[in-house]
Amino acid sequence: SVACVALAAASASAQSYDPNYPSNVPGNYYGYGMQPRKAASPAFKKFSIGFDYVLGSTSMADKDFTLDNPLVGGESYAGNTDKFEDSLDSLNFNLGYRPWKYLGFEVFYQQSLSDNQIKYQESYSGDRRFAQAEYDVKYKAYGLDLIGYIPIATRLDLLAAVGVANYDFEAKVNFNAYTSVNKYRANSLKMDDSKVAFRYGGGAQIWLSQRLAFRLMYRFTDIGGDYFDDVSEFSLGLRYNF
Repeated sequence: SVACVALAAASASAQSYDPNYPSNVPGNYYGYGMQPRKAASPAFKKFSIGFDYVLGSTSMADKDFTLDNPLVGGESYAGNTDKFEDSLDSLNFNLGYRPWKYLGFEVFYQQSLSDNQIKYQESYSGDRRFAQAEYDVKYKAYGLDLIGYIPIATRLDLLAAVGVANYDFEAKVNFNAYTSVNKYRANSLKMDDSKVAFRYGGGAQIWLSQRLAFRLMYRFTDIGGDYFDDVSEFSLGLRYNF
């Protein structure tokens, strides 16, 4: 009857699906016995384009330094690397290739948002001049990650990742002298690092549709540089699969 056909169709459409490997794909029904006709599974999507917002935290080696005062007669500035801001957010763009159900690869490029912090300021009564110490740090990275996928539910995968990447850090302390708002003299100290390092991570991926997935990841990178020790990152992003 028409009611039976409608009921069977509703039951079939309510079944859950795996976006890449459906275990029970609803088929078309025909005949009075309502025998299911096997339906073709959707093509496995091997490629992806992704974008992540990364909440990062950097750890630097503990180092003291001194900068001459740009103001005539002023005292030298004694600073330390612990005054650099720990939090350093970044943007990540990646391309993925997943030839197998449980294993894939992603190449990525990551660029931090520059973080300039004023940590010290001095001025003199009746004088338009003043000086301030400004800490600025940023980095960029690019590399390759090996991603392991562990499906645990219809729309949920657990992820494990190991990768290798090149990190370029730029850290600078400027002790600048100003007249009102115009800078006229500066003393600077650079603390740059460029290292190839391994990174490790884990997370989860939630399928929003058969092409779009939301991803959460945590990664740790042991830099071991002259100034930068390590980087911890928590990322939130999207993957479009095709």
